[in-house]
Amino acid sequence: MKNSLIRTADAIDRFIDRIGVLTSWLCLVLVLLIAVEVILRYTMSLGAVWAQELEWHLLAVIALWGISYTQKEDAHVRVDILYQNYGERTKNWLEFLSALLVMVPLSFYIAWLGWDFMMHSYRIGEISPDPGGIPHRWVLKSFVMTGFFLLGVHSLAILLRSAARLFHKNDNGGRHAAQ
Repeated sequence: MKNSLIRTADAIDRFIDRIGVLTSWLCLVLVLLIAVEVILRYTMSLGAVWAQELEWHLLAVIALWGISYTQKEDAHVRVDILYQNYGERTKNWLEFLSALLVMVPLSFYIAWLGWDFMMHSYRIGEISPDPGGIPHRWVLKSFVMTGFFLLGVHSLAILLRSAARLFHKNDNGGRHAAQ
């Protein structure tokens, strides 16, 4: 059972790694877009509203999709003043309980709310309020849903991995990992 929990968590991590790679490429696209836009604006007095809007659209996608990868890499902000002094068992319990009680339900709940947010935008045919802006605002709003869904999926990996450490027998002497 422990091995299947770990294998499932590892599969989720591999999927989140792919999302992280895709998100990092979006960072390059954003930098190139800004560079081209600045060069065109200051050398030829050319600019486009859609290009400026695309910048913040890409930034939103990078933030919303990147959060699950950041969580996976343990690069998020944590109040380490107390956490760093805890033993492994306490840290495992904190990971397990925070994933079970906060991260998983909250992430999937916000993703679920994001569905209505996106669908409302789709139904009303929401577009940019600026002339020459990007149409189909619902596409951008879909990233709220998918970003929090990805965070929820990775939170499940945290839950599975911490449960495996806490509740399943390890290989040395058959004791529980939580003991």
